[in-house]
Amino acid sequence: MPSLARIRERLPFVVFLLLLILLVMVVGFACACLTDHPMQTIDRALSAVASMPAVLVVWTWMAVVLLAVSVVVQGGRAASGRASPAFLQRFLF
Repeated sequence: MPSLARIRERLPFVVFLLLLILLVMVVGFACACLTDHPMQTIDRALSAVASMPAVLVVWTWMAVVLLAVSVVVQGGRAASGRASPAFLQRFLF
């Protein structure tokens, strides 16, 4: 079995970190699933969905918040005549 140092020499650092995170996730998933009966896990997941707010309520509040934010952001500067050349060239690189 190759050592950890030899594996790190061959792989870029980012790939090594992603593989390490994947390994930790797989071990955590295996520990969580092997210590409990699978049907109990499914039952807990389904009961958690029932306690969440309805989709209609969430979308309504999101629309209200986005509308309020857009009113606040748009209220900053009103257009008055033609824009200055400095303003028009502001985003040119």
